[in-house]
Amino acid sequence: MSSKRQHLQCIRGHYRYRRRYPKSVASVAGSEFFIRHLNTADLDEAVRKRPLVEAAYWAEVDRLKRLTDAQPRPLTENEALALAATWFAESNRELDARHRDEPTPPAIRQDVIGDAEYVVGMASDALADSSLDAITPLAERLLERRGMQAEPESAGYRTLLQLLWRGMKELNQVDLARLRGDFGYAPADPVFAAALREPPKVQARHTIGTLIEAFKADRADKWSKSTENTYGPVERLLRDVLGTTRDLSTIGRTEGRELFEAVKSLPKGLGTVKALKGLSVPEAIRRGAELGLPKLSAKSINDSYLSMLKATFKFAVDEQWMAASPMQGLRVGDEVHNADRRDPFTTDQLNVLFAAEPWAGDSTDAKPLHRWGPLIALFQGMRRGEIAQLATDDVREIGGVHVILVRSGNGKRTKTANARRMLPIHSELIRLGFLRYVEKRRRLRAAQLWQGEQPNGNGQWGDGFSDWFNRLLKARGITEGTRLGMHSFRHNFQDALREAGLHGTAIGQELAGRSKGGDTSNDYGSNFSTAALAEAIERIRYPGLKLPTP
Repeated sequence: MSSKRQHLQCIRGHYRYRRRYPKSVASVAGSEFFIRHLNTADLDEAVRKRPLVEAAYWAEVDRLKRLTDAQPRPLTENEALALAATWFAESNRELDARHRDEPTPPAIRQDVIGDAEYVVGMASDALADSSLDAITPLAERLLERRGMQAEPESAGYRTLLQLLWRGMKELNQVDLARLRGDFGYAPADPVFAAALREPPKVQARHTIGTLIEAFKADRADKWSKSTENTYGPVERLLRDVLGTTRDLSTIGRTEGRELFEAVKSLPKGLGTVKALKGLSVPEAIRRGAELGLPKLSAKSINDSYLSMLKATFKFAVDEQWMAASPMQGLRVGDEVHNADRRDPFTTDQLNVLFAAEPWAGDSTDAKPLHRWGPLIALFQGMRRGEIAQLATDDVREIGGVHVILVRSGNGKRTKTANARRMLPIHSELIRLGFLRYVEKRRRLRAAQLWQGEQPNGNGQWGDGFSDWFNRLLKARGITEGTRLGMHSFRHNFQDALREAGLHGTAIGQELAGRSKGGDTSNDYGSNFSTAALAEAIERIRYPGLKLPTP
């Protein structure tokens, strides 16, 4: 069935839209399926109507999610005061408008006065006896208007009930004065007298839902498509574990730990495993445990989920919506030692690799990226995406030194802010003819350094380049090692930095595009002169490496 016809059913010659509610909202949906009749027997017309009905389906799912997400919480006394004062000011305006526009007929005035006096007496008795529960329906309506659920036993909730009784008493006192012709009467209760002098400003309420949307809007022009996709599961985690209506003011370290434990328990394939489809995050965790599904790796937890969660709550702190991030400092230990994650190439493997095309022999038909990409990775320490996205203008001369600028913009992205850097070109690349190739592209007025390279659908560069290189390794029999690939050159580069005494130093971190700290003095994030960087890059050596003579 085509996607356009999905969920369309023909019943007795007429079409309807029928779709099962997600399990996460089934308990409040009232039925298993969302059904809307399309009032047509024509399939083409039903297909045209389908998008509108589908929008109504998702709107209903969102409404049901809000019902399931709203969790009772303690109401603060300040919130209770703001709610009651706002209600009183609004009710007083309505009362004045009624006396002005719909004056009470003389024939029933005494009856109306009697009703108001009765309410004043009832409020006085309720306050005297602390029998406050009769005004609960009004309190619930006011809370619902703000999308809140309060714990009935909390001190703030009891304060709200008392304030509403006090407000009800004063409101009817005002009504009595108006009925008797006294329009100068002012409430005696200081809370409500102040509410009429200066209507209260209810502080904007920031919830998990508003935080998610504000954070995504703030990052919209900074994120690649792949980063957007990465945030999807994190957003789902926040919504399912804490709820979209959860007030940020109620979130602390306990909730941070709750999120942390949920992330550590997540099964792999949350969005792809059929058995987990349609389940909320807590349900998926339980189901994954029942099925014995493997859990996320420490790297995925730390670099994806926790990194995004920390960024989200840091945004809330920066906006002064929260006093502190509940995720600060939380991180799982990685059982895989750094040295075991991916091996560098051995010198013998590098010599086998570079002894044939596209580096030796007749390589005139080789793709330039295939020839120069691995060499740049080895001598400059650049990542595959940084190499694949290079523009011709990224190679230039600064201060008498030929450099490569690793930068973002114009469709290009760097892995992190630290990855933006200026790299003097290693003399070995110059010897092999890299600058001659660049000049050739410049004469052609080519914008890209490598003809035909494009990012994938997620905005990432170098997928095809990496796939080609993996096939080449297999064809050359270079398979002895852990996860050998383009990124292995980064490990060779790190080892060369270590041999040169630069590993972990500020200038070594600069060359590798890693976090380095300190102030920056130019557009590329470095506080080192071009000459100092050039001297450091020349200390990158690979003893025993045999490269072809140009």
